[in-house]
This record gives sequence, structure tokens and C-alpha cells, in this order.
Amino acid sequence: MKRIYSFNFLTRLMFLLITPVFFQFFAIGFIWHSIYWGVITSVMIIWMAFILLSPLVGRVGCGWFCFMGTTVDFSGKHSFFKTKWKKPKLWVRSLILIPFFISAFSFYYLNSERGITHDFAVIPAFLKLDFNMHYKIVWMTDTLSAIIVGLFLDKRWACKNLCVMGTLYSRGANYSRLISVVDTNKCTLCRKCEKECLLGIPIVDYIKNNEGLVTNSECILCGKCVEVCKSDAMKLKFVWDREKYKNRIKNSSDQQL
Repeated sequence: MKRIYSFNFLTRLMFLLITPVFFQFFAIGFIWHSIYWGVITSVMIIWMAFILLSPLVGRVGCGWFCFMGTTVDFSGKHSFFKTKWKKPKLWVRSLILIPFFISAFSFYYLNSERGITHDFAVIPAFLKLDFNMHYKIVWMTDTLSAIIVGLFLDKRWACKNLCVMGTLYSRGANYSRLISVVDTNKCTLCRKCEKECLLGIPIVDYIKNNEGLVTNSECILCGKCVEVCKSDAMKLKFVWDREKYKNRIKNSSDQQL
């Protein structure tokens, strides 16, 4: 568990390197294309599975597979600005999410009128893995955008505010059973976990006010906080009943007093 972020890093690096090969299967923008043609493709199946699983395992898709998030993390280490945690902006999320789906379904309707949709048949390989010049340009544009965002904005700002799947993902992640948990008896409040967090989540607030349960829906479960904690107070663990867990910690603290 202690070295989980090292494994996470290798996993994300692998997906970053193979993304050009499986671009149409992983890039979220192709969900728009899938709706446009009325087809349930691989990219829809993969990300819809992540969303459906988010109440159980949170945002593992963002933290372990997303090539855009990984690129932002790389460039963010050299960011020109050091900023504090800011909550996602709902109005910005809405400006992206609503037009994304309205435009996709509008084109689907127009295509269905022309008889060229597929009534959302399951055709995983409909978007063929043909990495032609068009897709190369799209891939390079996405990657360059992620680098620029990482250099100039908050940690994973685009993931929190612009990503369509991130917005949907966060709804389920509010109820995730797999979360970061701090042993408040071991924690020294050194704030190392906060400083190293890829999202900049104010972890100490959860230590002081939530019995050590980091229930922030933006957490990507990368394990960075676990690895940097010198007092071995951080863990990723399944908490099936949050209130029961917090009551148990409170009762334990009261008994010690």
C-alpha cells in the first residue's frame, strides 16, 4: 500500500504511451462522435463503466487511466503559478456539459432523420483504430492543451471544471466506498499530503472536521498522499458506512480522553 503511487505512476505512464494506438477507445471526445452516429462504442462502454462504478471505487478512471490528466500532472509540476485549493465551478461545468450533450443529440436526431444512425446498437469497434493525420492532429491538440492548462492553471483545473466525464464522475464519487483515510492518532499535521496532492485537496480540513475521512469527490485515488506520509497515517481503504466509521473514531477518542 505504501508504494501505491509508484505503481499508479507506471500505470498512467503506460496508458499515456499507448494512447495514440487506442486513441478512439480512450479519448472522451469520441463519446460525442458515438452519440452523433447513435452507436455504443468502446469509449462509451469504458467510461460509462467507470461512472457506474464510481459509487464503489470513486474516480479510478481519472486517477489511473486518463492520459489527459496524466499530461496535466506532468506539466503541472512546473506550473508558473502556485495556487490554493478551489472548488470546481458549477457554472463552468454546466457551460461545457450541457452544450456537449445537446449538440451531440441534436446531430443524432438530424442523422436519424437521414436514416444514417444505428439506433444505439452495441458496436465496440465502430470507431476504428485508424491513427490517420486527422486523429494525429486531434491527439496533438489535446496533449498540447493539457500541457498549457497544467502550466498556467490550478492543479487539474480542467479535470475539475471542463471535463464532461469528470463532472459526471464526481456525482457518483460523492458516495465512493473507496476513499483516502487518515489515522488521526498517527497524523502529525505536517501537511505534506496536502502539498503533494495532485488535486490540491485540503486534506487537513478532513482530518480536523471529518474524523480523517477524505470524502472529497475530486479525489482520484492515486495514492500520492499515502506514499508521502512519513508517519504512515494515510491509507486507501473501503469504508462502507461513513457515519458508523466516524462514530467509532469519536468514541475511541473519547475513551482515550
